[in-house]
Amino acid sequence: MRLDDLVVIALLAAVVTLDVARGVDGASLPVVLSAAGAILYLLAGRRRAEPAPFPIPPRPAVLIPTKDNIGTLADIVTRARQHGLPVLVVDDGSTDGSGEAARKAGAEVITHPKNKGKGAALLTGMRAAARLGHTHVICLDADGQHDPADIPAFAAAIENEPVAIFAGVRDLSTAPEISRFGRKFSNFWIWVETGWRVGDSQCGFRAYPIAPVLALAMGGGRYELEVEVLTRALWTGVPVRDIPCFVYYPPKEERVTSFRPFLDNARISWMNALLVIERILWPPRWWLRIRGPEAWNGESRGTGGGWRLVLLLKRLFGRRVAYGIGTFLAAWYVAFAPKARRGLESYRARMLPARSSYAASFAVFRSFAHALLDRLTFAADGPAAFRYVREGQEHLVGAFSEPLGAILLGAHVGNIEVAAGSGENAPRMKKLHVLRFEAPGDHGRAVIAEMPEAWRPNVIPVNMAEGFSTLTVVRALREGAVVAMMGDRLVDDRAVTVDFLGAPCRFPAGPWLVAALARVPVIVVGAFQEGPGEYRVVAAPPMTCVFDRKRPRDDQIREWAQAYADHVGAMVRRYPTQFYNFHDVWANQAGGLARAPSGAPSEGARLGTPPIGAPPDGTDRTEG
Repeated sequence: MRLDDLVVIALLAAVVTLDVARGVDGASLPVVLSAAGAILYLLAGRRRAEPAPFPIPPRPAVLIPTKDNIGTLADIVTRARQHGLPVLVVDDGSTDGSGEAARKAGAEVITHPKNKGKGAALLTGMRAAARLGHTHVICLDADGQHDPADIPAFAAAIENEPVAIFAGVRDLSTAPEISRFGRKFSNFWIWVETGWRVGDSQCGFRAYPIAPVLALAMGGGRYELEVEVLTRALWTGVPVRDIPCFVYYPPKEERVTSFRPFLDNARISWMNALLVIERILWPPRWWLRIRGPEAWNGESRGTGGGWRLVLLLKRLFGRRVAYGIGTFLAAWYVAFAPKARRGLESYRARMLPARSSYAASFAVFRSFAHALLDRLTFAADGPAAFRYVREGQEHLVGAFSEPLGAILLGAHVGNIEVAAGSGENAPRMKKLHVLRFEAPGDHGRAVIAEMPEAWRPNVIPVNMAEGFSTLTVVRALREGAVVAMMGDRLVDDRAVTVDFLGAPCRFPAGPWLVAALARVPVIVVGAFQEGPGEYRVVAAPPMTCVFDRKRPRDDQIREWAQAYADHVGAMVRRYPTQFYNFHDVWANQAGGLARAPSGAPSEGARLGTPPIGAPPDGTDRTEG
């Protein structure tokens, strides 16, 4: 019995005791019965945590629970085995020979003599998979709704983020209205219970990490477990990622299902009620412990008016006074923004180990405040407001001369705005497009809108609900645009794991897919402050990303992303306080459990080009 269970039991018992002491009347009877039922659930329904080994690399298996699906099960097993993964089938009290059919098709079969429910079958299968040395299970239904052809997509997702739950998202555009409503209704309750937006909380096509799931000590044994597992996983810091999957609805007369609409919907509703009560009564449930890439909604701290006020003070009293205000704000955030300070802790341990958490955070926050001021100055006064030392300037000039455009790939280090437009004349600046996340709370959008037309970039918005704006970017590149974007922050589930500063880290695959589709060069760029109004702008030799049909695409994307990570890592080592990712970037990929790719040299090494943050052989010093 866990501490939070005991606290909930004590609170509910107090409710029952007080009502009984006062005399239970008709009005309070439902409250007493609900509280008593919740106590019985906690006392009898919860299973003990069952930690399981989690070796690296991930070893997934396919898990199929079944109850009387002899008409479809053998075909599902056969098609699942084609993807090279072992298949486990849990026969949950079938009476039609489903278990034997699955065994003949090549599956490992575990049998429940009596029907226990889908949730119990899933847990049985996970325990069996763990005993066989597997770390993950990819679960799909046995009634033919799910297509085994989607299994490789789930397996690839597991490889990139081993401790996440990947939940299938069905296309319900042709499904009955009641199905669409049911999904929205269920998704709403997951959001109430966790604050996390899940794309499809009712789809049974999922990939689970076995050890974290068995450690949740769940009480649901039937279909309600599929709701409970998402909620409790999010409560304990396990992210839930969406992944599209195909769904087929056979004719009603052909479909065999164990779902009982009245009883199972009642169980699901009761589970949601218990989870809501538990979140209300247990304070650690009030805040979600994990913030994945999709947790940010685009809102910026402060106000647009505040930014303009600082810029006005800079014009009236000079740059140093404005920098002083930024230094004060940095000290304020060190004291009153503990989440951002904690988010830097993993980075501090790697790059600033000699500084305390407070000292390192203050140095980074102050650098960031000065960078924000310089962004505003750049927006108002243009490139001429700064002095530059340029490395690889010929690569930037060449990018603006490309007939099919180019990608300038930056990172949340240094000052990408200064890098993208430094020293360029107005005709070249008209080719510049900036890919940026936009939301109503993003005050930077208004600042860009007020920039003088001579150096105002075109903006390609990225909306988190739509993911990476691939087609829009490719169209702009083919029309000759130079697109500046970030390559170190995830906007959707397309990602690869590479080595960054000595540890595995997930970087987006989107920029490399776009570059390969548009057949344009990628130039890694950065700009770093070396004094008030002074910046070093660095640009790497262009990388041409063209897929080799004889090699796996994922391997090629990983090589390109690794070259980029090498460049960014060199920048960070050179300017360690100009790192502006205020979250643990390594925790985005299973808390450091994912493997770094090995055996293949990075693209930078293959091309013979040094990382752009490395000390230069020669520089060109010019005034803006």
